[in-house]
Amino acid sequence: MKSGIKIFFPDFRFEDVTKIDVNLFNGSDLLIFDVDNTLVFPETTQTKKEIIDWFSKIKNNYQCICLSNSSTIKRRKDDIEKILNCKVFLSKYKKPSKKLFLEIKKEFPLAKNIIAIGDRIIPDILFGNLNGMTTILVDILSPKEKLYIRSLRILENIILNIHAPKE
Repeated sequence: MKSGIKIFFPDFRFEDVTKIDVNLFNGSDLLIFDVDNTLVFPETTQTKKEIIDWFSKIKNNYQCICLSNSSTIKRRKDDIEKILNCKVFLSKYKKPSKKLFLEIKKEFPLAKNIIAIGDRIIPDILFGNLNGMTTILVDILSPKEKLYIRSLRILENIILNIHAPKE
């Protein structure tokens, strides 16, 4: 398991989810996708057709769930599940919580090789690394985000510039 500053570094980094080398998923038992700015535009149910098409192929070959820390996810959940044909896992815990990971493990007890995919170091990559997952960071779909998230991205970009080149 990673420690120190490496806890913030993704194992892989790509321009967007559709550019991920799907061979990285081979042997995985569960793929955990972040929702906002990874699969759909922030705080919406809108996405790109190429993401829907790509995700459909992935969903047919791998067990997947979606996670979001957004305060609006409960009202968007059903629409996102229809669009992506994938469960949005709801919990009172948020990434990077270990308790969230334990809830997921309770629902997917056989999942050992888990991959976390998201657009943010904190919480997506940190969540994956703290819980022994392979981590994949993707660039954001849209820069239109809440001010506090844009502010956090400044810190995340400093961390990224220390280490994480794109594939």
